[in-house]
Amino acid sequence: MIKILTVLLAIAFLLQIPVFVNAEVYIPDNEYVGFYDHDGVYTVIGGVKNNEMHPVIPEINVTIMDGDNIFSESYKFSPIMPAQMLPLKIKIPEITSENPILEPPVITYYATGYQFKNGYVLYDDSLVLHPDGRMTGKIKNAGEKTFENFRIYALIKDENENILDVANSQKFDMMHPGEILDFEMIPHPKIADQINLYSCFAFGEDEIFPLNVERNGEQYTFRYQSGAWFTDGEFDSSGTELSMYTLNSWHLDMDASLEFPQSSENEELQVFLGDEKVSNIQSLDEMGNWHVYFTVPDFYQGDTTIKGFMHPDGTVVVPEEIDLSAMVKTDITSGKITGINANTIDDSIVFSLETEDDGILSVTTSDFLIRPFNDGSFFVLINGEETDGIKFENKILTIPYSAGTEKIEVYGSYVVPEFGTIAGFILAASVVSIIILSKKHIMPHSLSKL
Repeated sequence: MIKILTVLLAIAFLLQIPVFVNAEVYIPDNEYVGFYDHDGVYTVIGGVKNNEMHPVIPEINVTIMDGDNIFSESYKFSPIMPAQMLPLKIKIPEITSENPILEPPVITYYATGYQFKNGYVLYDDSLVLHPDGRMTGKIKNAGEKTFENFRIYALIKDENENILDVANSQKFDMMHPGEILDFEMIPHPKIADQINLYSCFAFGEDEIFPLNVERNGEQYTFRYQSGAWFTDGEFDSSGTELSMYTLNSWHLDMDASLEFPQSSENEELQVFLGDEKVSNIQSLDEMGNWHVYFTVPDFYQGDTTIKGFMHPDGTVVVPEEIDLSAMVKTDITSGKITGINANTIDDSIVFSLETEDDGILSVTTSDFLIRPFNDGSFFVLINGEETDGIKFENKILTIPYSAGTEKIEVYGSYVVPEFGTIAGFILAASVVSIIILSKKHIMPHSLSKL
């Protein structure tokens, strides 16, 4: 009780300190670390601080010297409120060298609107760090809007303030204005005895991860949502069975929801954990995607196999043209964009423009949007003519154009229309990462072990 009171007094003092010392978004050096975690997967953990006067969405370029190779990837995260910190965790199984070197991050960001406004953790006797490393407490929705489909996230630190992991609570389906709910965070048992405090509590959406798998020589993209981890997906030679390594590191069962593009209306998907068939529910959403739901038992570590995939048989028709206007992040230096459409026949995206001056069009790409050719490039036509000066770096395609340009066509190896109009997923990089939202409450809150 005395320590809780001390923390509350410290918070009261911090509230009197001007927050916006520097108008910037950054990661402190001591809160950006890379290491092989308790499961042997290279993991980057950190906390992004927002010292701007408005909410921002950060994009972070992570570069790692992996022996003789250089790994570089940009990850887009969820909004951070002013004066808040965003706990982030990125698992990168591609890193395998003995002593990888994590380079300083490069951060870009842009302003956005509020999310989970006036939701916060109650700092009173209900907030308890238990001897087994669990954190329990209460959260309140003090705003005027209902929160849906979220968790609570926090950084886990040891007695030297070193970051051990990012923790998350159970999933909350709904929280009405004025409502108070109990939450619980359960750490991985291998770090439980090292935990000294939880800090930077944040409201966040449930994690949704995209995965890419080779299927009969082509890339196949799907998504999953779960507290368990799925990786190393592989189809059999027939392209009808998908197997994945699965890890549930929690000592409670975890629900899993996997979303697959529909190839045939006759697909009946079955789920196996190891050699044992488990019960599952299969449904079709309004966008024509299969959803498969099942439970991963506590501490399960092994293969998950999903059987019953079919190749296209004509029962599912993909439209020749899809409106992507609400799905693609773009930036234009002059004029305006009047339309963005995917042409599924030509594997292209067509940008309709109104321009009176020379300018540059920048497009954020991903495997959910359009894939480059095998050499990593795209083919671009401006007003029907091939153009030079195209740049493609860190998922950003930069296209210079002349005054009077009305149409820019970007051709790739494949346009991916399967996942409909969910803009957040279209913009997500194809990585296994935890996506966390920030809450509107002061950043430095933490609670040490009693």
